[in-house]
Formats: sequence, C-alpha cells, structure tokens
Amino acid sequence: MSDPVSLTLGIAGVVGSVIQAYNAVMSAYDLYLEIKDVPSEYEDLRMGLLLEHQRLELWGSHVLAEYHDERNRSRLFQKHITTWRTMEWIFSRIREAFIENNQILDDYGQQMGLPAQGESSVFEYINRLSLSTKSPSKHGLSNYTKRVKFVLTKQKKMKDLVTQLSHWNNGLDQLTSRLDQDSSRRRLRTFFSTSDTTQLRHLEAAADLLEHRDIQLMAAARIVIEQGYLSEQPDCPPEMVVTTPSSDGQCIGTSPSPGYRLEMDQLKWQEKPYATDQIRAMARYGEESVIVDWRCCQDDSWRRKHPKAFQRRTENLTRILNSDLEPLGLSILHCVGYLNQSQHVTGYAFRLPSGAKPGQKPVTLYDLLKRVERPDQRKDIPDLGERFELAKALVTTIFNIHNIGWVHKNIQTKNILFWPKPDEGIEPDLSKPYLMGFDISRPNQPGEVSEKPLSHFEDDLYRHPHYKGMFARSFQPSFDIYSLGVILYEIGLWRNIAFQGSSKSNHPRRPSLPTHNSDPQLVERMVEQGTIMAMKQYTGARYRDAVRSCLSRDFDNLWEREAGNQQRQLQTYLEQFQNMVVDKLAVCNA
Repeated sequence: MSDPVSLTLGIAGVVGSVIQAYNAVMSAYDLYLEIKDVPSEYEDLRMGLLLEHQRLELWGSHVLAEYHDERNRSRLFQKHITTWRTMEWIFSRIREAFIENNQILDDYGQQMGLPAQGESSVFEYINRLSLSTKSPSKHGLSNYTKRVKFVLTKQKKMKDLVTQLSHWNNGLDQLTSRLDQDSSRRRLRTFFSTSDTTQLRHLEAAADLLEHRDIQLMAAARIVIEQGYLSEQPDCPPEMVVTTPSSDGQCIGTSPSPGYRLEMDQLKWQEKPYATDQIRAMARYGEESVIVDWRCCQDDSWRRKHPKAFQRRTENLTRILNSDLEPLGLSILHCVGYLNQSQHVTGYAFRLPSGAKPGQKPVTLYDLLKRVERPDQRKDIPDLGERFELAKALVTTIFNIHNIGWVHKNIQTKNILFWPKPDEGIEPDLSKPYLMGFDISRPNQPGEVSEKPLSHFEDDLYRHPHYKGMFARSFQPSFDIYSLGVILYEIGLWRNIAFQGSSKSNHPRRPSLPTHNSDPQLVERMVEQGTIMAMKQYTGARYRDAVRSCLSRDFDNLWEREAGNQQRQLQTYLEQFQNMVVDKLAVCNA
C-alpha cells in the first residue's frame, strides 16, 4: 500500500506541473497577442486568440490561484489526482498546438538565414522571451518577432490554432462545476462587453467561429446599441453590416430587416386594443398568437420633439428582442415586431412561449402574490426551491440586460408574466418568468434621455427613492437593482409589500408588514430598521444578503464613485453585481 506522504507528494507534483504548463501557455498567448500591425483580415483571428486567452485566465484565477502556494497543495487528496492528471494531459495538448504552429517559425527562420532553435524546449524559449522584452535571447527577440508576425499572416494555420485552443479550453471548463462555468461565462461577457467597442465586429466574428453563442449575441446587441444603425438607412456602408436577421430571429443584425414595424390591421385582436397603464392585449398575427405590451410614459414631450430618436430606440430594441436570447439567459419572450397605436404610444408584439395554448392569457407575479393574501389561498405559497429558481431567473435576466448596455427602468411584479406548464392544468410555471414592460427602457449611453413611467402608488414602491417625485434624478443602472431587490424581498417571503399587513390577514409563518398608505417610506425603512434581517429564517443568509445588497444603495455609491470612465464604471458595477447578487443566489437551493 502506498504511504499517505508519498501520495500527497504525488498529487502536489502534478499540481506543480499543471501550474508550470499553465504559465508557459499564458506566455505563448502573450507573445502572439503582443504582435502589432498585423493585416486587417487577421483581426478576427487575433480577437479569437484574445477571447481564448481571457477564458484561460479566468479558469486559472478560479482553479489554480490558491495552489501557487505549495503549502495549499497538501490539502488536496489522492481522489483529486485523476482530475489534475486530466488537466496535465489537456495542457500537453495545448502545448502541442503551439509547438506545431511554432515549427513554421523555424522553417521561415531558415529561409531568412536565422539559426534554428535546436534541442531547447520551444515553450522554455517562448517563456524566456515573454518574461522580459529587454532580456537578450539566443536568437534575438526582433528576429523571433518577425517569425511570429509571418505566421500570423497564415490564416489557415492561425484558424486551426485558435480553434484547437478553444477546444481544449472547453475541456478544462468541463472539469469545473456547472455553477463555476456559468460564473466564468458571466465574467467573460463582462470583460468583452466593457472593452473597446471598436472591436465589437471582430469579437462577433470570432465568437461565431468558435461557437461562443452568448458572446456573439452580446457583441451583436452591443453593435446595435452603440451604432444605432437602422434597417431603412440607404447609405449604411457595407462594412457596417454585421449579420442579416433571419425570419426565426436567430441572430441580431444591422442590415435591412425583414420588417419589424407592424400595422394595427395586420393583427386580429381578441380583445379591445387600447393603451393605458399596465394594459396588454391578446391577438393573432398570421397563424400564431401574440401578446401586445402597450406602454405610455408619464410625459411624452421627448417623443413628440424627437420622433426619429424615438423611432431609432424602438427599432433597435425590437431588433435585439427579435433574436434568440436563450444563450444569454434572458427570460424574455421573442418579439415579432412593434406597432404604433398613435404617434406616441407603442406596443411590442411577443410570441407566446412554446407549449402555451393559442390565445392563453398569462398571470402576473402581482396576481400570484395578491392571491395568497386570501385566507383560502395561503396553501398556494410555492416551495422555497421554486422561489429560489424564480429569483435566479430574474436576477440573471437583469444582469444580462445591463451587460449588453440597456436599462429596463420599470421592473415590478406587474411586468413579470407566467404561463402554465404544458399539459398541466392552469397552475403557472414559476421556473419560466417572462419580463415585460420595455416601452420606457433605453440604452445605457451618455446623452440618452430618460422617459419616466406613469406613476401609481403601488408602482412607486418598486422605484428607487431618487427616481420618484418632482426632483427625480436621471436613471442609472443601480436603480434597476433597487427595483429588483424589492421583488426579491417579495419572492423570499411570498408577500406583496403594498398589501394590508394586519395580523388578521398575515400568514402565521411570515412577518407582518406596515402598509404603504401608513408609511410612504416603507421600503427604505425596511432596510434602515432591520425588517429585512427577518428574511434569514425563511430564506437563509445568502438570499437575505443578496436582497440587502440590492436595497442598501451600495450600487448607487459604486456607480457614482466610478463616474468619469464609462467602461470602467460599467465593468466595476457588473463585477460587483455578479459578486454580491448573481453568484450568491446561484448557490441557493432548497
């Protein structure tokens, strides 16, 4: 039988080998990425290389960071050695991919009369070069750089290299948990969504090549938002065209669309179509059922004064919502188009979810929360696990809306819809919420005007204190987080904060709440007076802490502290949103 000390030393040695290989591979990446002035047709591949470099760096920071200290390796057990051996094998394949590409360097070097690398390790050579550009190398850095630059112009070879690197990164990802994979993908999207926007087209092409569907969608949506190209622009330069949206909404594009604007007479209305606050109408569009989400703003003067800008915003939002958003984790229905009931009232037509019966009306989260206030309905409180899944879906949706550069501005329970599970009666499927109410939403861009929603005392409960009243501030993403926090609070206790909180009507297992009529500052006092702390016994500490983060104004302070550098501001904000809310809720289970 092997002695425990030897086994411990054995796995520690494998870990050390993996870390050495990781460092060498990262150095190889760096050498390729440092090359400047490459041909323009290579930029897509270079972006692909950067994408895979960032994936591997995120993987390393999560998996390897603590094991750089040899003392921590002793905490690993022999049962982990298979995983670490697999990592070692994958890195050997990555090394081979780089070595195969670097063999071309020697071939080119011989043509130039440069000495070959001989028997020395290619990876050791690359590592020495990238440790310090000032250190003289055996063959001279300038000559080696010429070789690498030559290889970069060989598109076929570079394409093969990048696709191989992506394949092996996929293998490394599979060695981590699903939660860790999801977290890394969010960080990867944040990194690129807040990077140089002039590179978005290269990113979209690289993600398409490497089958990173979520990155591709994010980049395409960012292009629509950043550039604001409209389908009817006749003078749109060909080089600005990204992709052509397909009839089934599989991709986002800025080339001529199949026609997103609908006319009122194109729909067969199943109920009277009119627009007031929170009104939706069911209709038939061709052979399918749709739900039209009408919205009015509190003051339509901006729309009247800037019809082209309003049209652009409407068109761009429809184009984004017309795509297949599932890879981004957005709980939003597929939008087939928009229609104008009047000059200043817009409706967005959404397909019903798959499995819904034709013309089947949804139920809102507001309705469900209101239902349990009736004594005969208290048994309908969903299991905690169902509530956790609902919360995760909503949080992921808001995170990714902000990640692509948009703000919602009207997050509340009346804008969260459910349909029943297919063939399971009329009970709503809480695992599949759908966020609606986009009419006053806008891009998160400097200079974009915020239109305010219609005001109602119940709706105002979900609005940030700085976004209601006569002296409301301009909207910022952290205000969406505050609204989200109120909803998370309600989901955790399965209570609507606007309802009467008397002891007679309260569920005996849930804390009572004051009414909004008696306390206009209800939500603020929930945080200040510690009422929210009571959530721990119902939802656990992680969920409670995530809700408290949303309502504590920490995100306001963070957003304002980083003001001045838009990219840095958004990146810091998204990273903290993920750390303090998204990832915390991701591990909540019951």
